This record gives sequence, structure tokens and C-alpha cells, in this order.
Amino acid sequence: MKRVDGDSALKGSPSSSLDSGSVYYSQSSTMRATRRRMDDNLVPEISLKSPTAVVRPYARSKMPRLRWTPDLHHCFVHAVEHLGGEDRATPKMVLQIMDVKGLTISHVKSHLQMYRSMKHEQMIPGNT
Repeated sequence: MKRVDGDSALKGSPSSSLDSGSVYYSQSSTMRATRRRMDDNLVPEISLKSPTAVVRPYARSKMPRLRWTPDLHHCFVHAVEHLGGEDRATPKMVLQIMDVKGLTISHVKSHLQMYRSMKHEQMIPGNT
């Protein structure tokens, strides 16, 4: 492993935008960086595809996760069927037909994607 101090790191590397510390690089084709802090707590490893890639940390939304209740799912299925099935339905049209306060297009997109994959799995013979 090669050790690079925070001050002498390459421009755009993970440690150049952070406070002083050390970054350890392995010699593999996909690089991994682990940064040690002053109190020796480790930050989780970050996989980098190139030495100049910048990876921003995951920031969880403050909004609570949407729970798809049976009634909400039934409303979703009704909207999808009204639009001609899961392959013809678009998230924007499903959202407009559902007309549920607080529901966003990203909620509908992910649910439609899951719904389509479940329907396609059911159509494949031999799945149990």
C-alpha cells in the first residue's frame, strides 16, 4: 500500500478537500481509500474508479420514507391499469391520476420500476 499525506495528495483526490490526515491507496485497478481521523476513527472505505474521482458522502433525506399501504398500492394499480398496463404507464401520468398529497414523482418512479419487475417475473414460466 502507498501512503499519501493530506498535504502532498494529488489535486482532486479525496484528501485534498478534507482536513489534514492520511489516505492509503492500494495498487489495484480500482482504487480504495481509507482516511484516518485524528481520533483514529475510520471513515468507511470508498471505491474510486480513477485517482481524480470525487465521491460525495451519502446524505439521507430528512423526509420520512414513504410506506406503500395496501390502499395506496391499490390506487397505484388502478392508475396503471387505467393507462393501459405497466408497460404503457409513465410515472408522471400515474402521479397525476393518483392525485395523492405528498406523493412525488420519485416515489412513483421507484414503485413503478418494482411493479414492472414483479410483473415480468410472474410472466416467466418456471419461476416459483
